[in-house]
Amino acid sequence: MLVADVMTDDVISASPMMTIKAVDELFTVHAISGAPVLDDGVLVGVISQSDVIRVLYDQQVAADAVSQYLLSPYLIPLPALTEIARDRAKIADRMISTIVADAMTTVPVTVAPGESVSVVARLMCDEHVHRVLVTKDEELVGIVSALDLTRLLISEGSADQFAAG
Repeated sequence: MLVADVMTDDVISASPMMTIKAVDELFTVHAISGAPVLDDGVLVGVISQSDVIRVLYDQQVAADAVSQYLLSPYLIPLPALTEIARDRAKIADRMISTIVADAMTTVPVTVAPGESVSVVARLMCDEHVHRVLVTKDEELVGIVSALDLTRLLISEGSADQFAAG
């Protein structure tokens, strides 16, 4: 099966000058976790929720600590609440002061529409990405996500064969 058979050709994209807050809203409204970044129709990168999280927190350790506090079933001590409030203020500032160009991956993983779907799956694994952008003559024509490949597996009954064998 070819990429052209499974790709989404109505691609939601971001602009390099959008704020992280605006791109986060774009992700929420369209129920997506990433998007190609186009500058006057030219593909210049890709932005994902992972990129956004990396920008919002100075360190992954801080992100983990905050999420543990928020998920805890126990009472949160006052110093911890102060730390959370401070982190939230920093995050809010970063969301409105950081633009997509400063957070995006500038070399997106791309593939041609005539390529095999198995090549896309291999690229996703090798490059540790959840989406591959589809380009033809250096122009964005579609996107294939990990969810698209999962749907393909289910629709072809391959999931049953995979589980059995």
